[in-house]
Amino acid sequence: MTFFGKWLRWQLRLLASIVICAVLIVSVAALGGKFWPNYAWGVTAVFAVAIIWLASRK
Repeated sequence: MTFFGKWLRWQLRLLASIVICAVLIVSVAALGGKFWPNYAWGVTAVFAVAIIWLASRK
């Protein structure tokens, strides 16, 4: 595989991991605001930290 192919694959994997994490965090924030308005910020913050921590592991 060429250098460009490897670079493009790495870029797409990085973009996918960022987009998936962002969509999950925004989804939990929306659900928290709708169903648990008193706890929405806390639930979203804890979930965001957990998702970022899990995504950063290899």
